[in-house]
Amino acid sequence: MAEASLGLFGAVKMVLGSTAAGFAFGETTIVAVEPTLTEDGPLLAAAVLATTRVGSTGVGVVTACLLFTSALLSLGCGLLLAAMVMKLLTRVGERTAWLAEAAAGPCIVVGAVATGTLGGVIPVWVYISAQCIMVLVVYSYSNINEMTTALLIIFTTLYFSVMYGRMGLIVGLFVMGMTISFLCALRKALTEKITYRPKANGSCRLLERILLYSVVVAMLGFPIGLGAFEGGEGGVKAEVALMLESVLWVGVLSAGLLGAALGTVSVVGLGPEGAGRVAIGAAVASSVALRVVLPEFSGLGARGVVGGILGVATTAGVSLGAASVAVKPEYRARNITLACLGSVVIGAILATRGLALKTILLTRMELLSVSLVAVVAFILGAPKSPFHTKVNLQGGLLTGPDLIRGIGMETVTAAAAPLGAGALGAAAMGTAALGKLGTVGALVAVLLALGKTLSGMTRQSPAATNVHRD
Repeated sequence: MAEASLGLFGAVKMVLGSTAAGFAFGETTIVAVEPTLTEDGPLLAAAVLATTRVGSTGVGVVTACLLFTSALLSLGCGLLLAAMVMKLLTRVGERTAWLAEAAAGPCIVVGAVATGTLGGVIPVWVYISAQCIMVLVVYSYSNINEMTTALLIIFTTLYFSVMYGRMGLIVGLFVMGMTISFLCALRKALTEKITYRPKANGSCRLLERILLYSVVVAMLGFPIGLGAFEGGEGGVKAEVALMLESVLWVGVLSAGLLGAALGTVSVVGLGPEGAGRVAIGAAVASSVALRVVLPEFSGLGARGVVGGILGVATTAGVSLGAASVAVKPEYRARNITLACLGSVVIGAILATRGLALKTILLTRMELLSVSLVAVVAFILGAPKSPFHTKVNLQGGLLTGPDLIRGIGMETVTAAAAPLGAGALGAAAMGTAALGKLGTVGALVAVLLALGKTLSGMTRQSPAATNVHRD
């Protein structure tokens, strides 16, 4: 009888944790619906001016790169702060390990929100200079030519995926499928007709990362374009406003998935009990940040508010991933798993309908999107998920605060990728806006980068390798 009571208590505890995580994520999406970017007069005027030169698609892609950079920086700084606090509490004694785990969630939220809102406090030139320095430091350890090619390919993929999304769901998917088929056929033709020397392992890893990043940005870019599908009506200003709203909406949903993925990797080493404490702490702190902290910083402007929203979205995603990790193996039965997934959906719906933070109500399509993303974020923490595993970083196989610190450093470093891609793409579009000669130059640069990547892939083909080995 006692064992049955303990089992029931454990199941209820996990369901409530899943509900809290879904509730925190749902509240974030309510804030994302507000026209935060379009209410900023100077920002909207600059976006309209840029649209007249490079088009609303280009403005949307560059804005998306900046949002992804902010999300990565916020989450990385939050993880670093949590690791530092956990390290300090752990040194006090082993008996305070539970306190360190309980404090990790709120610390992630504090670090992420503080980093995000910091963009609205410091001057623009300081913010941009700091990010440029970060990009230069990260890429100083890389091959500049190969990294430039990778960033250009990533930006081009994001640009075309947004453009395909603006064609509509059916036409956009069809054209995207035709483009992928053409590139696959071109790669196959190059593989059969051209023989190269095998490349080093470093180039192989870079090509694999380019392919992975391209798939990810295509999955993110297509919904952005789809959200701005009807942006041609109402003039340039209405088109830009719709594009910016679509970018913010998809950016917040993507930040939740990003937080769930990296949060899962970070808390796996803590075990189910530790992950449960992190999940509850992050969920409660995220809700508090939305209700108390962010309203106080509403006067910081669009940069600070959007940065804070993205920071909260990533930490809400961390709570979803950690809540999934917190489900113990003995509770992995089908009924309890479905109950946890249902509780995530119920929590998200309660946040957007029953206990809404704002009076804004989501449409059915938006509510469906929030529910699906919350469920996917929860599934990312499942045992069979590729993120539910121990990771070997440069320091080896790490656990506890050391692992969280390592993931935080990797996340901050990864923020240089979307920022570099956005800067390089903006330079390319600015060159193309100069006239026909600039357009031709930008197209030639993209084609050269694509050709270099495809030729690099052919070097890795088994046929070419076997010929040289023979």
